[in-house]
Amino acid sequence: MYQISEVLNLVFDSIGLLITLRLLWSGLIPKFYFLIFSFFCVWLSNIFTVVEGFWFPDFFNILEHSFYFISSLFFLVSLKKEILVSLR
Repeated sequence: MYQISEVLNLVFDSIGLLITLRLLWSGLIPKFYFLIFSFFCVWLSNIFTVVEGFWFPDFFNILEHSFYFISSLFFLVSLKKEILVSLR
C-alpha cells in the first residue's frame, strides 16, 4: 500500500524536474548533465517507491534503492567533473 507522502513527494519532484529542465533548455542554468541525470534517477526512484505499493514490492524496492545508489554516483561524478572544474 502506498502512502500519501510518497505520492506528494513524486508530484513535487516531478514539478521540480520540469522546472529544472525548462531552465536548462532556456540556458538560464549551466549544463551540468551528470547533475541532471542524478535528479532524473532520484525522480525514477520516487516513481518506483509509489509503484511498489501496487505491484511486485520486492522488485520495485530493489529498483528504488538501486537508482538512489546510481543517483549518488552521478552526483559524485558531477561534483568531480563539472562543478569543481568550472570553479577553476
